Amino acid sequence: MFGSTQILITGGTGFIGRHVVWRLIDRNAHIRLLCRTPQKAQRLFDGRVEIACGDLRNRQDVAQAMQGVRTVIHLGAAYQFGRESRKVVEETNVGGTNYMLEAARRSGVERFVHISSCGILEGTDAVLTEQDFPKHVPAVESYRRSKWLSELAALEAARAGLPVTIASPTSPLGSGDDAPTPTGQIVRDYLRGQFPFTARVGLNLVHVDDLAEGILAVLDRGRIGERYLLGRHNVWLHEFLRLLGEVAHRPAPRFILPQPAIILAGAVGEAVGSKRICRETAAHAGRRQWFDFSKAVRELDWTGRTSLETIADEAIEWFERRQMAA
Repeated sequence: MFGSTQILITGGTGFIGRHVVWRLIDRNAHIRLLCRTPQKAQRLFDGRVEIACGDLRNRQDVAQAMQGVRTVIHLGAAYQFGRESRKVVEETNVGGTNYMLEAARRSGVERFVHISSCGILEGTDAVLTEQDFPKHVPAVESYRRSKWLSELAALEAARAGLPVTIASPTSPLGSGDDAPTPTGQIVRDYLRGQFPFTARVGLNLVHVDDLAEGILAVLDRGRIGERYLLGRHNVWLHEFLRLLGEVAHRPAPRFILPQPAIILAGAVGEAVGSKRICRETAAHAGRRQWFDFSKAVRELDWTGRTSLETIADEAIEWFERRQMAA
């Protein structure tokens, strides 16, 4: 199906998006990217995609990009934290998703994959599933709330007849994490000696290549109106840092910062407008984000295959190259 219709992708120049696009190019898909920086798309894909210059926050840009499209992968989002980011995450993640769904409905789109986030989910069990979608997310967690609201809109569109399926990734690592993502920031800070403490937080890590294949599996085989979790390794942060230390031959932080100290740091960061240390990131540092991916295995015939050691090794190699090139 990938080569037979025009596929519109938002967020295609981002960390996850570029890996999805490269795989679709290999499968001879006809790809249109909605992006704000055509030069970046040209550099990444060398003229092998059609570029629609525009912004998710502009209804007209979205409507024009959607013309003639039959398949959509909506990856685009503002991945930011803190009070200074609340407006942009709401306009991009919530408003932009609503524009995408509206334009898709008008254009008669036949397949719409909405990329959400496993970080939305919460529950009392040690391992979360697709059923652990919360009834409320507080406004102070502006990024998480924006992804929750955008997923609610996508699910409502599916109930109204738009062929929407949800893909919910965990935390990807691998080559190409330019920004970097918050998880990539952990690796970069560790390599720079800027990670003196750890925290009792449970992560789930997945190789970005595996995640890209999972998103295409959702596109190809996912059921309309369903949510699929895409990830691989449930691990404590201090265990992952120890693995980084073994791979990079450097000492790993041993002291686990108590949660009250993290909450205090988050309150101070919130007050001064920090995007890295704020109330939302402090709340996340106290969670165990571990997941069950059996639904994706069963219904999509997909699983993350890359070992945690290989993921750590590739992430370290990527950020070390970036540091040497800087």
